[in-house]
Amino acid sequence: LQEQEGILLAQLDHAHGELAKERHEYVSSVSERKSLLDTLIAEIEKKRDQPVVEFLMSSSPSRFPFSCEVAKAPIPEPVSLELQRTVKSLSEISQLVVAVVDKFKGKATRRRAIPCCVAVKVTLDPETASPYLILSKDRKTVWLGDGQQNLPDSPKRFMGSPSVLGSQG
Repeated sequence: LQEQEGILLAQLDHAHGELAKERHEYVSSVSERKSLLDTLIAEIEKKRDQPVVEFLMSSSPSRFPFSCEVAKAPIPEPVSLELQRTVKSLSEISQLVVAVVDKFKGKATRRRAIPCCVAVKVTLDPETASPYLILSKDRKTVWLGDGQQNLPDSPKRFMGSPSVLGSQG
């Protein structure tokens, strides 16, 4: 889970970095155009207060259309559907992984917090032991293995969960 979480978080960080870079470039472009528009507005407001004759004499018809043309805001490029799906998928998977890891950590913490009050001697039944469990030779101790063992088939064997039957003694 930690390895998968690391991979997913790296992919999410990469996608986040790309989006942040694109956003920064877009914000810079819009800021430049806003600055240009602010300059044009200031010029227009200054000329608005001029007498009509002076305004007509000082304004060249080609100046305003050119300035206004330069100040047009860019049409943002649409984000590809593939990138949208990837970001959404990574986000959902990341949330699921984080939730599962948190749940797992919570269970592990609760299990450690419960004190064992009475030790009982048991003998574990190897015919019922899940292939995920490893039993000691004296059949008194069990631990979770790294993977599934190759064990003989038994109708008594637990296959779905790491479980084993035991008897007192």
